[in-house]
Amino acid sequence: MREFRNVKIIAVDHGYGNIKTANTVTPTGITAYETEPIFTGNILDYNGTYYRIGEGHKEFIPDKAIDEDYYLLTLMAVARELNIFSIQEADVHLAAGLPLTWIRHQREEFRSYLLQNLEVSYRFNNKDYHIRFVGCSLYPQGYPAIVNRLGDLKGTNLLADIGN
Repeated sequence: MREFRNVKIIAVDHGYGNIKTANTVTPTGITAYETEPIFTGNILDYNGTYYRIGEGHKEFIPDKAIDEDYYLLTLMAVARELNIFSIQEADVHLAAGLPLTWIRHQREEFRSYLLQNLEVSYRFNNKDYHIRFVGCSLYPQGYPAIVNRLGDLKGTNLLADIGN
């Protein structure tokens, strides 16, 4: 996480196997419950539903905005990242990636999906969070891994995202 003018910049890698931030990795499995689960750990309480996150992995889908799962996973990832710094209320700018072949056609839809609620309150692992989303930048996946080395790359180069 970085900070610029009191805005927390949080990078979230929305993988199929794991959702990652600069400091956290969580499997993408997500299960909804109508009542609070008796077990603890990675429980998101959002809009009256409880979600257990981190057991198993999400199946491949060609559009990550097709259901609510990646939005909920993003809320969890933001909470886990902020928790490291003992922060529960923040202005957040998301930085996220999409596969290179999807970026042209899904960039704006995915940005709207991630910013569907500019202000959101929820509970994660028994802590209340109040987040104001102030922006979202989307990049081709893998780009952050090489951006500071672009000047060093000559000829043909290959970047492989091995994934889960």
